[in-house]
Amino acid sequence: MLRESSKQMIREALADLKQPVRLVLFVTDTRCDACPDAVELGRAIKAVSPKVALEIYDHTMDRDKSELYGIQRVPSFVVQAQDGKHIAFSGTLEGLSLLLLLEAISGAANPRAWFPDQIAGTLRLLHRPVNVQVFLENDCTLCRPVAETALGLALTSRMVVAELIVAEDFPELLAKHRIKILPFTRFGAKLFLEGHAVEAEFLEMLLQAEGQQDASGKRCAICAQPSPDVICENCKARIQSEAVTHKRKDEHLSQTGTIVKPRKNP
Repeated sequence: MLRESSKQMIREALADLKQPVRLVLFVTDTRCDACPDAVELGRAIKAVSPKVALEIYDHTMDRDKSELYGIQRVPSFVVQAQDGKHIAFSGTLEGLSLLLLLEAISGAANPRAWFPDQIAGTLRLLHRPVNVQVFLENDCTLCRPVAETALGLALTSRMVVAELIVAEDFPELLAKHRIKILPFTRFGAKLFLEGHAVEAEFLEMLLQAEGQQDASGKRCAICAQPSPDVICENCKARIQSEAVTHKRKDEHLSQTGTIVKPRKNP
């Protein structure tokens, strides 16, 4: 049964969606205790806004849809914007993960600049999709900024294929990847970051996972200066500085509605 607090959170987050959003849910009838609750959640979200187009598929029977979105576990939601960019959420969505799902729906329906131009420009260096998985817990406050970074990257670039995974629902994955610290972020098949990770670290891992280090010939992928890392220290510092400034600006706008310049005395 969906809590009243969750219903209120849904109403507040999705009150003013501008563009249509596709919400795709993958469930199964066998060995999935969380699937009925996921269906209830999906329908509750659909009931709040006519802009949300809810589609429910059986993970096994609708294999073509599962393969289209790369879904490997249930329950899983996919939020897809009109331009095709999307992000997946796997596990029991409540607390933090529900908040992130609603943020993704709102962000897909109300297009925004998630990052400053330097980060968006760096993402254009990616030529092949890179899978990103963020393992989190619903009561983990340190998980939120990392998950939001992955969310924003996925809704900024088609080359970032992101999935947010509620760790406790998939113990087999925790054992497989030997995860001891959350948040835990995987990039491609071999690279990972434990704990908090900033935007510059995300970009470096994305480029490295795609193979940019080999292509760059030991040069920074951004400024082309000699560097042992995919992104040199100077570019990392500049990217992170711009990201912090951008975030502070967004926080200020969300609190005040707009920035008013003081009037000069005549």
